[in-house]
Amino acid sequence: MILDSAAVELDAAAGPVIAYVDPDEVAAFARALDDGDPRYQDGTLAPPTYSVTPALPVVHQLPGYPPAVAAAARAIVHGEHDMVLHRPLVPGTRIAVTAERLGVVPTKAGLAIEQVVRVVAIGGEDEPGGTDVGTDVGIGGRADGGPGAGPGELLVEHHWVALLVGDAAGPARGAVPPDHTFPEEARARPVGTVALPTTRDQTFRYAGASGDRNPMHVNDEVARQRGFPRKFNQGLLTLGLAARGLVGLVAGGDPARLRRLAVRFAAPAFPGDDVEVTAYELDGTPEGGAAYAFEAHAGGRAVLRHGRVEVRPAQDPGAGPAPGVQRRSRIVPVPSPPPQHIVTSP
Repeated sequence: MILDSAAVELDAAAGPVIAYVDPDEVAAFARALDDGDPRYQDGTLAPPTYSVTPALPVVHQLPGYPPAVAAAARAIVHGEHDMVLHRPLVPGTRIAVTAERLGVVPTKAGLAIEQVVRVVAIGGEDEPGGTDVGTDVGIGGRADGGPGAGPGELLVEHHWVALLVGDAAGPARGAVPPDHTFPEEARARPVGTVALPTTRDQTFRYAGASGDRNPMHVNDEVARQRGFPRKFNQGLLTLGLAARGLVGLVAGGDPARLRRLAVRFAAPAFPGDDVEVTAYELDGTPEGGAAYAFEAHAGGRAVLRHGRVEVRPAQDPGAGPAPGVQRRSRIVPVPSPPPQHIVTSP
């Protein structure tokens, strides 16, 4: 059967869904990534990929695909992810999350579906009226205050690309996912490699902290029924681990400096395998930040490809807490991360 791009419904939407960045949930999420940064435990900051937790149920609320499209797909997987971190999420913030299905692109592997998820600040824990978003938080909200921006600031924008695996045909329609192709010439400019150990219970801990409880990640029998040798890491778990490594490798240990994190999921990583992340220097961003390409390998094969990470300058005010959220005055030193091995290129 053929996957017809013309049959995919675009402009489908979900939300806004109101959520609260709970400090204890943030702490649990960081522990699921074995990330020992004390700011995640004392309520100062959330890990860079934490916003996938409130975003995931909103993505699941998007309308299903037409029966003919769903029947033609051999599988529906998370193909790529590209997040723009306009401001770090701070525990105690109330947020509104929306999702839209905006584009479809036929590829050799199937239909790539561009889904955009936006996380907008609507107030802190103690702010009056913090949960009332009404109709002001538009799905089309923009960070520049343009049409539909709503009363709050856009904190995180996810390009959440689903891949309908199969034989695809038809025209590309709507929005195209942002490009983050790995430039081969970057291999001449390696920065270093970080090896991140994982544990047998990692997928269970991440499932509890993130809400991503797909049985393939927590049940060997189900995974084998789907053609895998055993349970395997959630893709966003592997991305979260890579983000943890990249913070130390290219952002000076400061997670608030991450501005963009993009990747293509190439293969599953398995619990107990080290995830080795290698970064390569690219030309800087127009805003004056640094940019790097990266890949991740586990068990002798690539699990993340076409990675791109952009880093704010050290003094960029965008690295501060969101408006309306009190900044902690205490300066917390960043300790050494959990056991890992970093090799820096000369």
